[in-house]
Amino acid sequence: MPTSFNPINTQAVTQYTTIAAWTLAIARALSVIGIEPKPIFQQVGLNIEVLEAKPDSRVDIAQMTQLWQCAMQATGSADFGLTVGRYAYPLHFHFLGPLLLSCNTLAEAFELLPDYSALVSNSGNIQLQRSPQWLGFTINPLNGVEISELAIDAFFSSLMQHGKQMLGHNQFVCKVELMRKDHKLQHLWQDYFGCEVVMNAATNCMWMDRTMLEQTTVTKNPQQAKYSEAAVRQYLQGMQALTWRQKTSQGIHVMLLEQEPTAQSIAKMYNVSERSLSRYLLQEGTSFRSLLKLKRQELACHYLLNTHIAVNELANILGYSSLSNFTRSFKGWLGVSPSQFRQQNLANKP
Repeated sequence: MPTSFNPINTQAVTQYTTIAAWTLAIARALSVIGIEPKPIFQQVGLNIEVLEAKPDSRVDIAQMTQLWQCAMQATGSADFGLTVGRYAYPLHFHFLGPLLLSCNTLAEAFELLPDYSALVSNSGNIQLQRSPQWLGFTINPLNGVEISELAIDAFFSSLMQHGKQMLGHNQFVCKVELMRKDHKLQHLWQDYFGCEVVMNAATNCMWMDRTMLEQTTVTKNPQQAKYSEAAVRQYLQGMQALTWRQKTSQGIHVMLLEQEPTAQSIAKMYNVSERSLSRYLLQEGTSFRSLLKLKRQELACHYLLNTHIAVNELANILGYSSLSNFTRSFKGWLGVSPSQFRQQNLANKP
């Protein structure tokens, strides 16, 4: 009998989610332009009333991506994410907004954001790039995890709105790079950000003027910052996506296709000792080695089903010393070789 891969039924899956506040920003943006959001939400199995009651709850990233797609179809606007960004920040994302607003400078706020980005979504890799003149804020989807292009637009839009609220203008944005394909209405993005916008780029990055970011803001409030940071940390500690099992799994995901992940490198990523990381994972009933194995399984199945990468090349990408070792491991997971798995599942596709 053919073997099919259902990610929901494997231990390999990390629960990729985003905070429900994003859905409410979409609902607000739809309402403003005269579109009733409730039917659109129902299309993807979401209930607006439930989300409004719990804006700090989590929404599965696949469901969120479907919502973005339905919203774009309803509006007919490929740049709808930019509009949503205007309504995302006032929702405050469970104390993260007040925390950023209370920083001394916008640079300080942006330096904080990667540490707390999982509150907003744990489905992307957020990093800062630095040069003497510019600070680049990058967000890229994890391999194998689909994120809507509109979600990236909305995130950068909300960051610009946040900075505008702190500085009183948006001139600090110097350049925006987007992985989305070239669009015939590219000028809409350039007009919105007020700077050069490059599409079909290698990464999603918003470049900002460091001199402007270092200016003291009018919204700083040390007492508010202390309270908000404590609230954000408390939220993250209670959020499933931030268990050590899932933090480690996400770290492996980010690192795996570039270099061989080690327990030491993952521990360093989260500023703990390797011994502490092992203890935390043991308390959650797992280990670094088990999570690495599961992540390899998840990515192997993704690439076999969604790309034409040769099996021997995939073995190398996933860090196996030989094709035979990869084949042996894969048979242990699913009972068939990688080639058989690909052939059987492609044959079953409609």
